Amino acid sequence: MPYVEYDEVGASCAECGRLFRSAEDLDAHRRESHVAARTAAPAKSRVPTLACSICTRKFYSVAALQDHTRKDHST
Repeated sequence: MPYVEYDEVGASCAECGRLFRSAEDLDAHRRESHVAARTAAPAKSRVPTLACSICTRKFYSVAALQDHTRKDHST
């Protein structure tokens, strides 16, 4: 398993350095944090679906749309 480094304190993640008490905890961390991130679609292949109702510019997330509205359309 290439992501496991054992030492006196338990197991550490080779990708991010977080320490875990057991290999099982490390495995759960890897499944939740690193494997999902690698299998997600690349940003360029995603299509922005949230359109601004004022200028119709499109965004990937609600937070980005709200930030745009606050910065570009607030009076």
